[in-house]
Amino acid sequence: MKINPINRIDTVYQAYQKQQPNRSDATKQPQTDKVELSSEAQLQIQKEKDAKIEQLKSQIANGTYKVDSEKLAEKLLSAWKSGAKIDE
Repeated sequence: MKINPINRIDTVYQAYQKQQPNRSDATKQPQTDKVELSSEAQLQIQKEKDAKIEQLKSQIANGTYKVDSEKLAEKLLSAWKSGAKIDE
């Protein structure tokens, strides 16, 4: 009985491995998501921002703008707890 040398099988296996894409390299790259807004959506957002700004400007000019002291205090407190410098 003749036994074929195992290095022939190993040679074929190594050639096969070289042809296969390296799966470990593909999984090492971080996965990232990307969101892009259409030009119509960007235009709509800008229109809404402009309308809000104009509304606030008119309220300030008329003297009808009221500051919610509780919301302001909550924002200042959360900023202080996070370590943000408020005076900058």
